[in-house]
Amino acid sequence: MMNSIPATYDTTTPLGKCFRGLDLILIWAVVLIFIFMVGIVSAQVVMRYGFNVSIDWAEESGRLAFVWVVFLAIPLAASQGAHIGINLFVDKFSPEHQRLIQRASAALCAALSFAIAWSCIELCKDQWDEHMATIDISVAYFFVAVGLGMLCTGLHMARIAITGEMHKQAGDAE
Repeated sequence: MMNSIPATYDTTTPLGKCFRGLDLILIWAVVLIFIFMVGIVSAQVVMRYGFNVSIDWAEESGRLAFVWVVFLAIPLAASQGAHIGINLFVDKFSPEHQRLIQRASAALCAALSFAIAWSCIELCKDQWDEHMATIDISVAYFFVAVGLGMLCTGLHMARIAITGEMHKQAGDAE
């Protein structure tokens, strides 16, 4: 099932296989966390409106799961070239210059992603002792999700900057 999801980069090289493995781990994590999130939020709605009882930790855990899903999905979109891009200006250049601009912007995105991931490490250090109100875990887990997502995004953007591999997907807005 998961192998049927196409990769837009070369998966025959050792590096491509590593990226494919990373993507499959991220896909499974997103799917499992999303199932948990939908399940706990749905159970909370049923309990609150059906039985007039509340699951006190449902809101916080649902919010944490949502953050994890979003930030683990970002590198998946980046790896497929499915992130938002405005190429009104870039389309005016020759194909060779377009590839050059694409690689330069990917390098810039990689650098910014790595900077955000590094900042998350610092934020985790500062926030680790602070716990959530209803769940006895650190609020830093929100930053762990952001840091992991940005690290993986940075790796994919660095791959695109180095190899130049990124293809338009079917259904791209034109």
